[in-house]
Amino acid sequence: MTKISPKDTDQFDNFVHKETTTFEDLTVFDRNNLAPISIDNQFGLIDKEGNVIIPFQYQKLVLTTVNAYSAQKENKWGIITKSNQILIPFEYDLTSDFIENICAVKKDGKWGFIDLLNQVVIPFEYDGCTDFRAGLAGVEKDGKWGMIDKNNQLIIDYQYEYLTPVDQNFATFGEATSLKIERPDILAYFPYFLSKENYLMHFGLISTKNEQILGPISELPILESFENQAVIRQNYQLGYLKNGKDFVKFEQFTIDPYEEKILTQLGVMK
Repeated sequence: MTKISPKDTDQFDNFVHKETTTFEDLTVFDRNNLAPISIDNQFGLIDKEGNVIIPFQYQKLVLTTVNAYSAQKENKWGIITKSNQILIPFEYDLTSDFIENICAVKKDGKWGFIDLLNQVVIPFEYDGCTDFRAGLAGVEKDGKWGMIDKNNQLIIDYQYEYLTPVDQNFATFGEATSLKIERPDILAYFPYFLSKENYLMHFGLISTKNEQILGPISELPILESFENQAVIRQNYQLGYLKNGKDFVKFEQFTIDPYEEKILTQLGVMK
């Protein structure tokens, strides 16, 4: 088994790190007690002693919920086990993760879903999709989003600019505002969403029967609740709606003054 030291890796910087630097100083080890490290921009997995568990032959490695790794090789994605066995072959443009036992994958420019045996569960017919949640997923066709179940039955038709399920009862939808962002490259460093034309997106809440509950008032998708009220973000402050209308911010969340200055200049903060 090959063993390496921190100075052998791309992450090592003589200006910052010393000869005594350990791998635990350089990276974070996952629940398999392994960590991705790159040498000459090729990724492999090591243990805490620097033993190479998976050789350096991948462009990217990402841990999945099934304790295997999404891996990119020769610009195609597949999934490998922690012993470097191929679980899902390298034939996809992109892979997501196994949520509710199925994985969203992109092939020939279209999204569909596969199972752990690489059997197609939902065909490759979507321009975009979310992972499944409570048996539902948001899907995109011709620039509009709707929602399907695991039988690929359309639950909500294609009418939204973004749509993702919250649970079996609710979904959060996106709608573009009138604010066009002139520097989307800068805003990409912050948790905001943009339409394809770089207009700022806001999010509301509907039932899975397509009944509107909240209009598009949140800067983030509405995925949580607090005291049975929707958790939203307004003016970069997380909070909730008291009585469904009055915004109450969570005091523990503060913004860095430098970030506030940037976001104010971009026009997304008041």
